[in-house]
Amino acid sequence: MNDELEIHFLELEKFIRLKRRPKDALEEWLLYFNNIVGEEMEAIAMGNPGIRKAMTIEQIFFKNQRERRLYELREKAVRDEISMVAGALAEGEAKGKVAMAQEAICKYLDARFPEDSAGLQRDIQKINDIVILDKIINKIYTVNSLEEAAAIVREAAK
Repeated sequence: MNDELEIHFLELEKFIRLKRRPKDALEEWLLYFNNIVGEEMEAIAMGNPGIRKAMTIEQIFFKNQRERRLYELREKAVRDEISMVAGALAEGEAKGKVAMAQEAICKYLDARFPEDSAGLQRDIQKINDIVILDKIINKIYTVNSLEEAAAIVREAAK
């Protein structure tokens, strides 16, 4: 850390058992966040304009079905967006790995068997399963002929 950052841990549970009036605005807000209800919370709200405003908005929000529904829809949209982005990132990462594996195998085949490997390279480009490509990569570097390489590709693709 550094000298410009402070971290404070506020234990809400401890404030539920508070047997005295709150000393400052922080304790008042902690009681509010603990959902204290009744006369005690109303007395605190009368002395703290911020809490009074929050309670008023909260009451309006809970009374108005339309506003609550709009809020829930906004929250759902945010969660859906986060989920879609995470899914797209994972999908893009998987496609990138497939492309890299295909490229590595094809480069090896082209370097090892330059004239004859074009057909096998086309077969490799059709494989989109990273597990199969990984099996091929693990074995293909030990082949001595194009026929052995083709056999490894056929075996892995089964």
